[in-house]
Amino acid sequence: MKHKQIIDKIGFEQLAQAIEEDLARLVNYAMAFKKGGSIDGISLYVLPLMLARWNCVLLAENGIAKHYKEKVFLMLATLLHKFGLSDNSITEEAINAIDTLNNDIVLSDDFHRKSQQIKDFLQTKPLELKRKPRKPENSTFFRANDIVSIKIDHRYYAAYIHKLTGVNEAPILEFYDKIFEKIPQIEELKDLKAKGEKFNDGIIRISNFAIYGMKYQPDLANQIHLIGSSKNLDIVPNNNHLKESIGLFTVSNLFFIQKTIKKMFNQ
Repeated sequence: MKHKQIIDKIGFEQLAQAIEEDLARLVNYAMAFKKGGSIDGISLYVLPLMLARWNCVLLAENGIAKHYKEKVFLMLATLLHKFGLSDNSITEEAINAIDTLNNDIVLSDDFHRKSQQIKDFLQTKPLELKRKPRKPENSTFFRANDIVSIKIDHRYYAAYIHKLTGVNEAPILEFYDKIFEKIPQIEELKDLKAKGEKFNDGIIRISNFAIYGMKYQPDLANQIHLIGSSKNLDIVPNNNHLKESIGLFTVSNLFFIQKTIKKMFNQ
């Protein structure tokens, strides 16, 4: 049994690509940090960041298509194994997912016949990677003037995309100064101020972020939702109260921005 065989049997190419791209970015960072001595282990670095994003599916109580959660658990366990990582709870959920998918006759007869082999394979010790995985290409399906909601720890943060870097590489966004308990409607953003970032000098400045890896729309991790699109000035976050920014934007990604958001909104 090989990883690609399991992925092919699940039959969800976009999901496989989304999870693999997230893992490739994180494992790249982790291997570099480990070499530099700033982290103890790759798994301890990768798993919390990965789950902070994909738990928006794995822990969701509603709003998820039937059997999607099972497919994510199985795909995640398979790709973690491919990248030399594993987590007992994820593997256990993946094993249970196989049974559910078979009982409900979701996948193919071949998947059903090979189920025990898949279970046995996922429970083997994964081989540690010897070199960094190839970094995914930077691209995004979001566009300028899109308004998005980003979920972090049961809270929702809205942001406005001003423009894109390069040729559709990454959205450059600015946050609204409000925390929501659910995905906001576009009308709730009218006349809201922009959220600035406090710098070491104590000054709160205009803050735009280029989020690399923010690619899929809809987001397969269920973390980012498109609220709408608007050029109306009363919808664009008002940053007149903030001091001038330092530079055009801060380069970030789907994982680093989560820490930044928490810091900004706890200032």
